[in-house]
Amino acid sequence: MPTSWWTPNARPTSPLPSSCTPPASGLSNASSPNSTTEGCATADGGTGPSEGIDYPGLHQPLTETATFNQVQDLLAARAARGTRERRHNHYLKGTLFCGVCGRGLSFQLAKGRYEYLYCLGQKNRNPTGCQEPYMPAGDLEAQVEQLYERIQLPKSWLKRLREELEAEITARQHRNAAEREFLTRKLAKADTERRKLLDAYYAAAIDVTTLKTEQARIAADVRAAEERLAAVDAHLAEWQEILETAMRFATNCATAYARASAPTRRRFNQAVFTRIDVRDGKIATVGYHPPFDLLFSASLNTAIWWR
Repeated sequence: MPTSWWTPNARPTSPLPSSCTPPASGLSNASSPNSTTEGCATADGGTGPSEGIDYPGLHQPLTETATFNQVQDLLAARAARGTRERRHNHYLKGTLFCGVCGRGLSFQLAKGRYEYLYCLGQKNRNPTGCQEPYMPAGDLEAQVEQLYERIQLPKSWLKRLREELEAEITARQHRNAAEREFLTRKLAKADTERRKLLDAYYAAAIDVTTLKTEQARIAADVRAAEERLAAVDAHLAEWQEILETAMRFATNCATAYARASAPTRRRFNQAVFTRIDVRDGKIATVGYHPPFDLLFSASLNTAIWWR
């Protein structure tokens, strides 16, 4: 397994009622997930609030409540940037881009019922002259669902992934121990240097200007060493938590995405994908945020790790 694991995000979610599941293909209508399913599910498998009341669900929750709550903040950090909320919005905006001119895809509701995604290079203030056709939103929704199905890792991989992660964490802990020892010696040296500097000043061997200059240098070195010392183990624990969450999601992403509400689907996509390029109405290329670039590239490259 590659060793360059370190960067966040991921998010498992709970199942939703079947009425919250978007159409598999074709033209979507105005009642699709992007307009009516906010807050459809809760972590415990409930159906969520309706007029301020929480109703229990009849199905088994897809993930534990603790896990669900734990990853809310992780995913919130990946909120979309540059996507303005308008009257007619769609959860794939900000994720899908034109594979011809590179501009984002926007949403249009025609005749009050037909939903399309189109390249902003056609109608924006700075048109690119792009001629990509309008695409039924339902077609692209179905293709993104199918993408999650293709990249989802087999559950049998989770044990091996955890073993590889533990080995990597152990190796980094050994490296961190060596760094902690180095930084501790550096702080002790700085303290000795500071005392010698004062002795030199009291013995009139240096003037006050030199004293202040050297004290400022030593103080800066001490601050840098202390900050690094505090970060050595804190960062390792943070990445371990993030990667564990990402691995659990990676082995369940297709099911979770299919059952998610539109707002949750948006957050999934923002956490997993840097962008999805569409050409001629089909997904052409996909970019992933770390650590999903490593996790999902394995599923698409015939499990190179396990050879």
